[in-house]
Amino acid sequence: MQVLTRKIYQFDNFQLDFSKRRLLRDGKAVSLNPKAFDLLRVLIEHNGELLTKDDLFRLVWDDQIVEESNLTVNMSAIRKALGERASSPHYITTVSGRGYYFTADLKESADENLVIESRTVARIVVEEEEIDGEEGRRGEGEKMVSLLKVSPSPLFPFSLSKIYKIAGLISALTILIVGGYFLGRAYLSKTVASVASIKKLTNHGKARYAALSPDSRLFAFSMYEGSKTSLWLGYVDGGEPIEIRPPAEMIYLSLRFSPDGTSLYYVSSENYRRGDLYRIPVFGGAAEKVQDDVRGAVTFAPDGKRIAFVRADAETGQQFLVITGLNGSNEQKIAQPPANFNFIASTPVWSPKGDTIAVGAASDDDILTGKIFIVNTSDKTITPLTTETLSAISSLCWLHDGSGLIVVAREKDSLSTQLWQVSYPAGDSRRIVTDLNLYGGSIGLSVDDKSLLAVQSLAESNIWVAPAEDLGKAKQITFGSPGQNNGWNGLKSMRDGRIIYTKQVNNTRTIWSAEEDGSNQKQLIPGGGINILPSVPDNEKFVIFQSSRSGNPAVWRADIDGNNLIQLTGAGIAAQPGVSPDGKWVVYISDREDLGDVWRISIDGGEPLRLTDTQFSWVDVSPDSRFVAGGCLENGKPKLGIIPIDGGKMLKMFDVPRLANFRLGVHWTPDGQAITYRDWGNGIWKQDINGGEPVLIKDLPEEKLYGYGWSPDGKHFAYTRGNEVDDVVFISNAAKF
Repeated sequence: MQVLTRKIYQFDNFQLDFSKRRLLRDGKAVSLNPKAFDLLRVLIEHNGELLTKDDLFRLVWDDQIVEESNLTVNMSAIRKALGERASSPHYITTVSGRGYYFTADLKESADENLVIESRTVARIVVEEEEIDGEEGRRGEGEKMVSLLKVSPSPLFPFSLSKIYKIAGLISALTILIVGGYFLGRAYLSKTVASVASIKKLTNHGKARYAALSPDSRLFAFSMYEGSKTSLWLGYVDGGEPIEIRPPAEMIYLSLRFSPDGTSLYYVSSENYRRGDLYRIPVFGGAAEKVQDDVRGAVTFAPDGKRIAFVRADAETGQQFLVITGLNGSNEQKIAQPPANFNFIASTPVWSPKGDTIAVGAASDDDILTGKIFIVNTSDKTITPLTTETLSAISSLCWLHDGSGLIVVAREKDSLSTQLWQVSYPAGDSRRIVTDLNLYGGSIGLSVDDKSLLAVQSLAESNIWVAPAEDLGKAKQITFGSPGQNNGWNGLKSMRDGRIIYTKQVNNTRTIWSAEEDGSNQKQLIPGGGINILPSVPDNEKFVIFQSSRSGNPAVWRADIDGNNLIQLTGAGIAAQPGVSPDGKWVVYISDREDLGDVWRISIDGGEPLRLTDTQFSWVDVSPDSRFVAGGCLENGKPKLGIIPIDGGKMLKMFDVPRLANFRLGVHWTPDGQAITYRDWGNGIWKQDINGGEPVLIKDLPEEKLYGYGWSPDGKHFAYTRGNEVDDVVFISNAAKF
């Protein structure tokens, strides 16, 4: 018997057992995937040493071609297991632009109880003698090995010839296995080498839109910093980027290089709604306004003399795909979206031959449905390219030979925005990158169609709970890994401190509950479709939520324990529900007559009632169940409005800040004296219903927040803090897409 020691590291209440590959916390196993364990082991082995990303890739993923996101995802998994955040590290410190180091007070111990049982292994060597003149003399140069002459016997019933055959068979199998192993390695190496490698061009996580120059040497990107955005120029091969527009109170909706590469065109907006087109020299200089009222991206004709974009009629709201000269001259309306579809303003792209323009569209009837349409620039006909398999189409780019498009979109019923190739004219689609990251912003292809510029995204969020009278004492109660997005799409605080919240798991978004300390997390609503925006009446008998489990988004009800699911609304879209505190009514936004109308339905179902002909969004019912507040428009400008729950004219309307964000919900304060809503950049605004300027709620983090809300008794306040990491990447080392 041989006794070996087992290396165990201890820090605080954690133990890391190398041989058993196990992490313990207070003696209980903590789940870690294999690569996250290897990464933690390497960090601990180099405790106190700065390890660069290259060091970690070499030590953990040696001889493997992997994406940088693998490091980010596994580092987040370790932080989750250790109960820390990157913003407030306790064990793993990030040195911006350099790497990571582990900083715990380590104690190394050994377990003497690891026993290896000793066994004697007998090897039989079968060998033919080489006779060189004399009997029994071995040939020169022959290794001196023992010769065991074997003859058949009851104990070993094989003749020497049979042993030769068995040995030969074993040798052949060995050759097959070993040869197969190396052939497999060669095949895998070849396969991996043919898969697109992903190189990060930015590392600050704040990129929004990006564009690739025609010669594939430069890229431009916008960078958001709170409520301000700046514009930058970088080199694909490396080097420090150049700031060409300083941070300003504006938002960039799209970026495009001119076909000759000398100018950069961008669409800027003050509030995400209406933009104007500007032109600036590539390396910076004075910006020149080119056109008004450009809602998204522009695309250049191959000759560089015309542009196309989506524009909406100011009076009717009807959309058109228009073509103009660079200075706005000779405007032509060449296409309208087909019935029950709306053009997606960020998608138009002119084909390399100049005879067609591809544009994405979303369905009015089913917001989970999208299509790509082809518009003929000569006869102005419009035909569908794709079937209804893709949704959330946000960006398109033609292959240079016109054989297809690269598309940023989601597969229908999926939550992941990915990169797709769609063939032309067949319209067949396939994913071209199989990682777990999300993609958005904009895309661009190199001149040889072998490299692709894109914006890669990673998001995570967790829930914090505070006493309503002292928001500065908030405590984090969930520690989800990237992609789970706890509370991102809504939450509700209960009287007893419990939280009803959204969570994304296994490509489904549904509703969970947890105790006020984050314990006893459990799924309330079964998977199926997208289930978001939970709302609970004061009696806490039901949870009301939006779900697409039956197709279109609809309003659903379940018991507070998740049982007895009932769909309250019928055909069409019914979204953004809010329940009256008295438990009688559910208000929601519907397209039953006009998209954006406010409707009311009994919490028990039945015939709905239209409340107003004014279009609203993200509505909520006042604590006394008498009024409904929500976002609305006046002369094209966003406002905060109040109407009676029984229906009728607008009672009050308030101006809102430049970056007012009604998405994820408008919420009344528990006393009914104010209405709150989010900001796109920082915190939550509060508007007194008696008038005055809106003010930011104090003692909340100075950052963008997501789902939030008070408990019915006004004692608890819960909110969601999230990280959106968006970087420009260059996908290369692949055959033509």
